Amino acid sequence: MDREYLKRVLTYVVVSAVAIGLMIYVGYHMVKNFTSEVEAEPTYIDTFDEAATFDAYILRHERVVNAGAEGTVNYLVDDGEKVAVGDILADICRGGSSGIRERITEIDDTVKSLSEIEAGAAYSSTSDAVNIEAGIRELLYSLNGSVSENDIRSAMATAASMKAELNRHAIVTGKIDGFSDRIEALNEERRALVAQLTDVVRTVMSDESAYFFYDVDGYESAFAFEDIDELTLDDIYGMTEASSTTPASDDIGKLVLDYSWYIAVPTDRASSLYFEEGEDYDVVFNAGGSKLPMTLRRILTETADNGRAALIFECSVLPDDFGYSRMQPVTITVHSYTGYRVPLSSVRVVDYDGVDVTGVYILYGGVVYFRRVEIILTQDGYALCDSTAGEPPDDDGYSGFMGEETEPVTEKSPEDDIPYLSLYDMVITSARGLYDGKIVSR
Repeated sequence: MDREYLKRVLTYVVVSAVAIGLMIYVGYHMVKNFTSEVEAEPTYIDTFDEAATFDAYILRHERVVNAGAEGTVNYLVDDGEKVAVGDILADICRGGSSGIRERITEIDDTVKSLSEIEAGAAYSSTSDAVNIEAGIRELLYSLNGSVSENDIRSAMATAASMKAELNRHAIVTGKIDGFSDRIEALNEERRALVAQLTDVVRTVMSDESAYFFYDVDGYESAFAFEDIDELTLDDIYGMTEASSTTPASDDIGKLVLDYSWYIAVPTDRASSLYFEEGEDYDVVFNAGGSKLPMTLRRILTETADNGRAALIFECSVLPDDFGYSRMQPVTITVHSYTGYRVPLSSVRVVDYDGVDVTGVYILYGGVVYFRRVEIILTQDGYALCDSTAGEPPDDDGYSGFMGEETEPVTEKSPEDDIPYLSLYDMVITSARGLYDGKIVSR
């Protein structure tokens, strides 16, 4: 065979292979310039709360109960229980000690907690264990936060909730059968302690229909009032500056005469303008985490722009195990907003024919599109966008008499051609160099 011919064939094969390789290489990089991998998440409806934190002072129609005799108190009604005229509140005994009373209270709280855990676990199945574990993790994060902020009261409340959830998890997963043996042992101990409370020197009865609470904090006189609608700004600020007095040795609790109770929130006139009398607000008591609906009963303000003000909220809910500490920090939801939630990092400002337009890039069918958004509020790394943007105004079907236009026609702006974000649009969360029409892959 001719060597020259073989040489030409070999040269052709090599050149062709190199050419094909170059074509593949160039083609790969050209396609790469037009395509890229992205991550995207769907657009959902969410609600953001706009809230403010204040110091709140608890006001109740209350009267201290004085036993008229000293000794060990054997309470015969639960803390916070509703009592009627003539109900026996407590026995005052010469026998026993305050340590016995404290242990009885501790036993009652433990038995109540264990019984509630058992009752809750009875309606749970093994599949609920995952949700319980998730709740325990959330409580652990909350506990770490409370400890780092030196919020001892909140940390103790969270720790108690964690203990209850751990016990419930143990029952649901079959690690223990329940607490019947423990409850019986505690009740037996209680009976033995009560037997030591001998020689009753005084029986204290209620002379009014009310709610009976064990705690006396020494502020009862300072925070006394007859009519909540007669309180003045000076009255409220005087309460906040008052000092407690030492309760008498034979004060055993207090009667709260009305199921309605109040919080007074000192603030300034500018802040009070965000609130409206008669409206309902969600109030979170930060120490214990209780969230209660409260009605704004009164707004008291001074006329000066920077003057004092106070908000008085009313509540008719008496939650179990609520701590009625006289002063507590509270977070009040001023307003709630609903719209589309998108990651704040996905928001872009794009020049569109000389106009800056705020929006996000979405992915549809492997192609990138730009969508306008109108941001209402930003919070925790997310933007809440108006879900009604771009919708025609509601005119109740009226479009003018005999076709007459109800509003003057306005000239279109360049951004009017850009559609608004819609529900379930796939918002691109991680990509660079995006533009309308770019081809991408996921």
